[in-house]
Amino acid sequence: MNKKRLHLMVELLIIALSWISILLDFSIIPVLIILLGLVSIVLLVEDKEEIEEPPKEDVVEPQKEEIEKEKEKVEEEPPKEALDFPSDFDEQSFVKTIFLLYRNIQNDFMNFEYETLMDRLGIEMYEQFSKQMKHLEETGRQSVRKNIEFQKAQIMSFQQGKDCQKAVVNLSILEDKYMKKMEEPFRLTSARVRYESCYALTVIRHNRKKVFRKCSYCGEKLQGNPTVCPACHHMLLESSEHWILKDLKLVCSHSYQEPKKEKD
Repeated sequence: MNKKRLHLMVELLIIALSWISILLDFSIIPVLIILLGLVSIVLLVEDKEEIEEPPKEDVVEPQKEEIEKEKEKVEEEPPKEALDFPSDFDEQSFVKTIFLLYRNIQNDFMNFEYETLMDRLGIEMYEQFSKQMKHLEETGRQSVRKNIEFQKAQIMSFQQGKDCQKAVVNLSILEDKYMKKMEEPFRLTSARVRYESCYALTVIRHNRKKVFRKCSYCGEKLQGNPTVCPACHHMLLESSEHWILKDLKLVCSHSYQEPKKEKD
């Protein structure tokens, strides 16, 4: 039972007993008790009025359309970079060029063609490739990349700067890739390991060929426009007018089984 309700009942009982006492034998004390009881009742009523919470207003739920819009904003993917193609840009020709660039790089890597790679790669990429190639040569192994076939490509970004153009392309291909010893022959077609792979290629092309007067590493004066410093043998800044690879990332790769041909 509520304590205030119990207190109220006790007060009413005392008042009733006081009235009975007055009727039987008049005295000032019961009168005072009655007055105190009335004051207490009044205070209890006021407290109750203050405690009573105001009626709750109806909660207006957001409309279903607004909820859906907010959900779409959260789930919305970040916008891709704007594709700023030149006016004479040929997308099919560009995609073919990037595929051939990838295929030639893998062929050079497999056959340890250091000088040719210099003309296809940026400085950081060349250092990575050359380091891996030297390690393979020291261990007597070869990284095989054969039968590279184009599947599809998507241009993710294309930017035009004052001095160069830069693009990111997702390239999906079929390729045979495996490791073998130098003296070991290439596998037969029936025994090859086929993979379906997707790579993200960042490529760059300068608008005009640059001529460097000194090496950016050692400060050696240069004659002509060499790709490697004759003094410190460091690769110089990219000065090519054709597309070169600045970055290569493997997005995904899994074994691929070619569909069987139906017999007539």
